Amino acid sequence: MTEKLKNSTFLIAGVYASFFCFQNIAIASDYSSPLAGIALEDKLDFYIGEAVFQKFWVPSPSSTTASDGLGPLYNTRSCNSCHVNNGRGHAPKTGVSGASVPSFLIRLGKSYKNTSPIADFIYPNIGDKHYGHQFQGQSSPGILPEGDYYLTYSTHIETLADGTKVELRTPNIHWTSLNYGDFEDSTDVTLLVSPALVGMGLLDNIPSDMIIANADPSDKDSDGISGRVSWIFNRNGNENIVGRFGYKAATPSITAQNQLAFNTDLGLSTPLNPSASGDCTEYQKTCIDSPNGNSTHLDNLEVDQQQSRLVDLFVSLSSPPAMRNLSDTTFLEGKKVFEQSACASCHIPKMKTGESSSFAILNNRTFYPFTDMLLHDMGPELASGFQSFSATPNEWRTTPLWGIGLSEKTSGRVGFLHDGRARTIEEAILWHGGEAQNSKEYYKQLNKEHRKKLIYFLESL
Repeated sequence: MTEKLKNSTFLIAGVYASFFCFQNIAIASDYSSPLAGIALEDKLDFYIGEAVFQKFWVPSPSSTTASDGLGPLYNTRSCNSCHVNNGRGHAPKTGVSGASVPSFLIRLGKSYKNTSPIADFIYPNIGDKHYGHQFQGQSSPGILPEGDYYLTYSTHIETLADGTKVELRTPNIHWTSLNYGDFEDSTDVTLLVSPALVGMGLLDNIPSDMIIANADPSDKDSDGISGRVSWIFNRNGNENIVGRFGYKAATPSITAQNQLAFNTDLGLSTPLNPSASGDCTEYQKTCIDSPNGNSTHLDNLEVDQQQSRLVDLFVSLSSPPAMRNLSDTTFLEGKKVFEQSACASCHIPKMKTGESSSFAILNNRTFYPFTDMLLHDMGPELASGFQSFSATPNEWRTTPLWGIGLSEKTSGRVGFLHDGRARTIEEAILWHGGEAQNSKEYYKQLNKEHRKKLIYFLESL
């Protein structure tokens, strides 16, 4: 047996061992079943990819080179810890250590105002010089974690037309320790809960032309909705391309999104992000000088091309749940309310993939994600702490609604919107502002029966 073959055998054995050790087969995986009809060889790779997605990484040096290289600074030890069964994360409860909740992240960036007169000006000024792009509350032995924090929530009451009162909560962050000094004066934070990974392969293969065609940045049709494309740079920085993943649509593809998460969430080097010290900065010298898991048989990386491909395949070929209750009268009446409230202006029901996917099964597929993949102004109450590429603080990419009613069943967690502040779908609706203000006001005028029908429809998607 050659050395390369031997190492590959250990890798596959390792991920299989991890799969059978850590997968809870009693939990329904509504977001992580393979698409029906995928090729047999893809089906085998799908389950190996799921095992890599679920395996727990360890710091270097360790007895295995297939799973080491974690950190030195990190948020979590596995992809699945943030996306249980491909589902959503949740926000910490009041007073709970933020570092102990891996599915909740803090992004760091500059709060400079965008003064460019160009609407699509790309402003990738993300990060803090001491703490990097993301705050990491976990670390390898001998390395200081970046610190810790907790949240409190301030509340206010939204009163509906029939007198119903709904309590909404706003998260407030309180730092308990900052182990590498203060942030820069211009640094601000954006609080994020890990998103559900529903139907990512289908979203990845929507032709860019289709996304661009739905944009109306100057609101030429005067409907009050002016979705914008999230333009980002390609890797060479010489071409603008369409961003489509992440709350600000700041990454262009599944592999870019997955490899970014490997690098910043787990501190692992990948083909696109080869830094073995992850998000460590030059001010965190012991972090940079720590042992890493780069191995020659893994192309001098910690997550090599093969492991990256397997996770991409698993995420791409995971099937979104089918819509339910389609013939139910309440579903149909809720659908009518959804359309009358103009929710479908941004949450466009139907999309179609193109013809160039690396997986034939994803080509020419019509599907129902309920998103336009565009940026929309959601109002100042939901604003992030800084601009992200061409997305202003008020702008967020339209979240796909498919599978929203299965969130708790899938991951055991609830919490909607980018930071998980909304505990119910109704709360999420009532946080809508900016371009969605009219839809929110329409909802507030509905009677209880029609509100229930709309929620029933949304929970059935």
